[in-house]
Amino acid sequence: MLHKISEFCNKIDRIKELSDKLRVMKYSHPKATDNEIDVMIELIQADMFLLSQDKQKYEKNNNTTVADDTC
Repeated sequence: MLHKISEFCNKIDRIKELSDKLRVMKYSHPKATDNEIDVMIELIQADMFLLSQDKQKYEKNNNTTVADDTC
């Protein structure tokens, strides 16, 4: 798995937020333009595609590192 589990879950939450926004855009009055709706659909599809391609085996990384603040 390329993402951490928390990142994976956060992405799913974001997709849900976008789908709720899409529903409002489509069915509220005044309705969003067809172009705005199409863009939102494409954004959701792109995010879903990224998640669907994350097929590597999940491996927990126990190595924690502290960021170096000596820049």
